[in-house]
Amino acid sequence: MEDQQFHARRAALYGYAATALQFPDDTTVADLTDDEVQSAIRAAGDAVGCREAVDRLIDALDGVDRDGLESAYNDLFGVPGDDGTYPVVPYEAEHTVEGDVGEKQRRIATVVGLLEQFGLEPGDEFDERHDHVAVELELLQVLSAQRAAALADGDDGAADRLARATATAVDEHLAGFVPELAHAVTTEVGGEAADPDVADDAAGVYARAAELAAALVERDAASHPDPTSTQGVATDA
Repeated sequence: MEDQQFHARRAALYGYAATALQFPDDTTVADLTDDEVQSAIRAAGDAVGCREAVDRLIDALDGVDRDGLESAYNDLFGVPGDDGTYPVVPYEAEHTVEGDVGEKQRRIATVVGLLEQFGLEPGDEFDERHDHVAVELELLQVLSAQRAAALADGDDGAADRLARATATAVDEHLAGFVPELAHAVTTEVGGEAADPDVADDAAGVYARAAELAAALVERDAASHPDPTSTQGVATDA
């Protein structure tokens, strides 16, 4: 029997990583650095098998303030260089589609459809494209939380549809995007994955957050049902 608490903890981890990878404000920084939240996230990391990545992110957050995070975010994702390109691009379509503007637009539209399907709409203050990494991680948070709720209600059919919807979202969107993004962020801030020196400044928070997101996505990609048998199934959830 599936463990509803396990999926609730997956949801918490996806939500924490998503929060860390969006533009920081006072509320998000308070949530990320709250002692009780961090304790719960460490416990979730133990349950899901990614405690090391959780610890590295929480350690990186120690002593970092909103101004430092905002400056680091802009340096990584928000301000283009002299050649007009961004050091790291946080949008799925830029990582998974090469050059074809029409195909990029279709991929973004697919993400929008998934968000609408599962009741996830970014707030008015969120002015990023809908294929932003934080949005796609929140989609996985919602799917995980809904799966936990379905199991709590004894609705195995809904839980199964949500499992397969997750498989499709991971394979078609996040698996080809999030690990590559994590590598790009870590490289940009000057270190290899899990290099302890990466966490020395606010930019290291984004490297650690992306590494946690990649660990979650890679874990789900390795353990979910075969998504080739789920085409069209996710729309029933």
